[in-house]
Amino acid sequence: MIALRHELAVYAASGLGVLMLAIWSADFRHGPFFKEDGVVEMAAAMLFLAALIIGLCRRLYQTAIGFALCCLALLACLSEISFGARHLGFAMPAMAGGGELDGVQDLVMLAYRMLVAQGILPVIGVALLALPILTGIWAYRTGHAARLLAWFKADDGRSTIAAALAVIGLAVVLDVVEAARFAEETLELFGAALLVTAALRLDVRFERVRARGRSTE
Repeated sequence: MIALRHELAVYAASGLGVLMLAIWSADFRHGPFFKEDGVVEMAAAMLFLAALIIGLCRRLYQTAIGFALCCLALLACLSEISFGARHLGFAMPAMAGGGELDGVQDLVMLAYRMLVAQGILPVIGVALLALPILTGIWAYRTGHAARLLAWFKADDGRSTIAAALAVIGLAVVLDVVEAARFAEETLELFGAALLVTAALRLDVRFERVRARGRSTE
């Protein structure tokens, strides 16, 4: 199997290539690829679904991180297809400020709009920036950072899930501020590919232990 760092490099290069093409070509940017239910969005939905199916087939849900992966893949897939609203012909609830509540990321958008309306977004933004910095300092000084790093290194699937969360999180930020839809969709596709890779790579030692137990019976 290709080393994980090479897989990440392939995904990143492909995503940057799509972004550059979208920036350069208005026809590509506004064509069938990035529209609602377009090629990129449907491809991401199928990859999220694939990650879920792989997780179920490998019974990853029997571990906490595998269960989280399956839940994330399910929610992301449903969000990409608006929980089936457009395909099945029903309407999702309207959101304050416009749009429909048809994806998990819309909850973040609602919170963002509420903070903007109340004028406390800068304060919350500073707090959200300061929290990970302070947490990182605390983790480093107490030795938790080294243990967390060792935990990630023990299984390539864990670091891949972290990368997928980071990429999907960036896509959610772009969606919330309603900027560069083509970049948001590309990042979601990138995140979906990472999630499939994580589902394939997560350690399933509990299955091997179970198999050994059956063989000794």
